[in-house]
Amino acid sequence: MMGLQKGQTLLSRLSLIRLVGEVEIIPPAKVSAKDEGHNRSSPRYQYPLKAFAMIFALVALLLGGGILFHYLSKNPVHMAEAPDENAVLAPKKANVTGELPTGGVVPELVQTADPEQLAKEKESAEQKLADFLHEKKELDEKGGKEWGGGLYAGMIQLGQEADALFINKEYSSASNKYEEALTKANELANQTDDVLTRLMEEGRIALTEGAAERAQQNFSMALMIDPANEFAHRNLERAKKIEAVLQLIDSAKRYEKTNNLSFALTDYQEALGLDPESDQARKGFKRVKGLIAGEQFQQFMSSGFAALHKSEYEVARAGFLKAQSFKPNSREVQDALAQVDQAIRLARIETLREKALAAEQSEDWQRALESYVAVLEMDAAIQFAAQGKVRSLEQIRIAKRINFYLKKPGVLESDRHMENALFLLQEALETEPKGPRLTAQVEKFEQIVKMAQTPVKVTLESDNLTEVAVYKVGKLGRFYTRDLDLRPGTYTVVGTRTGYKDVRQKIAVKAGKNQVRITVKCREMI
Repeated sequence: MMGLQKGQTLLSRLSLIRLVGEVEIIPPAKVSAKDEGHNRSSPRYQYPLKAFAMIFALVALLLGGGILFHYLSKNPVHMAEAPDENAVLAPKKANVTGELPTGGVVPELVQTADPEQLAKEKESAEQKLADFLHEKKELDEKGGKEWGGGLYAGMIQLGQEADALFINKEYSSASNKYEEALTKANELANQTDDVLTRLMEEGRIALTEGAAERAQQNFSMALMIDPANEFAHRNLERAKKIEAVLQLIDSAKRYEKTNNLSFALTDYQEALGLDPESDQARKGFKRVKGLIAGEQFQQFMSSGFAALHKSEYEVARAGFLKAQSFKPNSREVQDALAQVDQAIRLARIETLREKALAAEQSEDWQRALESYVAVLEMDAAIQFAAQGKVRSLEQIRIAKRINFYLKKPGVLESDRHMENALFLLQEALETEPKGPRLTAQVEKFEQIVKMAQTPVKVTLESDNLTEVAVYKVGKLGRFYTRDLDLRPGTYTVVGTRTGYKDVRQKIAVKAGKNQVRITVKCREMI
């Protein structure tokens, strides 16, 4: 059998190294020729043979028994003749691959260092081996074998060479080799952050390219370096689903080309459900959603304009508002809504104008005024409303003042009121338009004004001894009879005579009467 296979683990080799390394040949004491035969058969002489037998038995158990037993059966251990006191057994050197020597091993008698020095070198080599194995274990846990490349292979080669030296008890050289291997291990360990960054970037690129297997490999190795890395965990899960995501995206694109937008949107949405971070799915979903929104936008805009054309303003507004829900900042929608508002405004103005004209026809000037004011509140620059307001106010004012004199014609006895009435009558006669109602009012007003202006013949009788005076007319002197033409109204007549008590009498001159007779005489002596 050629020896232990190259693939056995370093831990197994370490066990073997430690067990074999414990064997030390105790140099025999100097004996005389006559005692030599006795010493060979003594327990002290037989001790190294028993130690070797026990050690190899234990190694055989640890390595599975059969392999080592077979190996030992073909490679028996031969003991040399008792050396002198400065000689020890030294096995042949193992090859650089770490394999045990093949064939019969014939220990050579070599001159070696002091056993104490050898023990120290061995202890140092064991410590270096332990340090190396510790560092290698951490690297293996971080997947160093997967991403270490040539540096990792070189480290393993140095470790195998060190193992061979250790087995051959060349502890100092083994220690140096382990140190070199440890240096390689530390160099690899120092690269883990850069390797992690590279693996995650390569994984990201693989995801973008749809290379699921490559992406999974990169993120899996990244998680060996940093098991808690959230980015690697998340994207490893994405990599596992990428094939299904890409199939959905391809399906969505086919639907999109045939304008089956609803099916395309469904596939993109499902792809996003599997991988919310998929850039293709996100862009496709947004694009198709925009296309669907565009179609629905045009449909609602068309229905809105159709309703606007039919003067169905509220229906048109509802259509445009639905279109706006798809394009909130659309200038087209804003213009359409403005057209609706303008149409509603113009329709309202036209309605109010018609109401105002109807009110004018019926001479309901108050209602006409209200309609014109409502129009001006919407747009103060509308001329027909401004003119209608002035016209309505004038009609209302004239009608109100005429009604005052019609209800209280007696006030026309006052010169001031008569003057105002005459001015009002002139305004009323010139006012346009003059409907039947206003015409009747003006005619009636004109009649009472004329009556108020028509003098009534008043005859005053006296005794030619009394001095007679009429307020608002003047002193009339003494007379027997005096006729006066007085305008309708209330007058005070006063008579005075020396030695007699004055007389005072009020007379009311009413319009329409033909004649009034009054007697004024002072008869009561003082």
